[in-house]
Amino acid sequence: MSKITVDINYVKDSLKKIGYIVSDCVERNNNGLNWQLKFSNSGAIVTIYDTNNVKNSVVNGKLESTKEEGEKDKKGEGEKLKEIVDKIKCKELQIDPLNEEIIKLIDKRQEADFYDYKSQWHEKDKIDDLLHDIICLSNNIGNKDAYLIIGVADNGEVVGIDEGKKTNEIYDFLRSKKFAGDHMPQIEVKRMFYKYKKIDVLVCKSSKYVPFYLVERSNGVHDHQIYTRVGDTNTPINGHANYSDVEKLWRIHFQREKE
Repeated sequence: MSKITVDINYVKDSLKKIGYIVSDCVERNNNGLNWQLKFSNSGAIVTIYDTNNVKNSVVNGKLESTKEEGEKDKKGEGEKLKEIVDKIKCKELQIDPLNEEIIKLIDKRQEADFYDYKSQWHEKDKIDDLLHDIICLSNNIGNKDAYLIIGVADNGEVVGIDEGKKTNEIYDFLRSKKFAGDHMPQIEVKRMFYKYKKIDVLVCKSSKYVPFYLVERSNGVHDHQIYTRVGDTNTPINGHANYSDVEKLWRIHFQREKE
């Protein structure tokens, strides 16, 4: 088995991107070179060994357990964090640069005009609520990239997700809808982490084609109605964005049309 070279700074930087604040990193050489990491915002203690066994990190300390009575198959913080650390150490897992920004948005514990929390992905019978959310975020008045953060409750508590979705699933769903001018929101789904918990982030990309709206109704999402998001609130699904916000969106459209 070939030995890997541990890039401890890469490991520390990756853990920072997913929300761990490293308070101490001690390099030791007892029974082989290893590093012990401690965190100011977690009781976990991670030891990373520089050996031929590439997945031999150890997680100890005061750990949060996700196990409940009668649910022995659920992994706790230690197991999940070890899995992440081992993959980072081997460079099998690369943390998306956006992850650190998403951590900051979650830590605000409040939603805004360009990001929204959802504890889980929309059920099939509520799929048009997802369409409404995407249109509202894509039509944000700041015309910036916007984020639907899946795995976070409305109060900012990170609950995580087990099963995620892929970009092509959401893209195919949007493509089945009839948007004005055949311009639909451009999206991307990214798998990210909040510490050891998995989350999904649906990125609604800034576009010159705002405002997005349907020309054919899709269940509760009306045709020829422009939705947006003001503060932490979407335009009601049976309502209209106010006149001044619609005007701002069209002004953005015309200012960017030559791009």
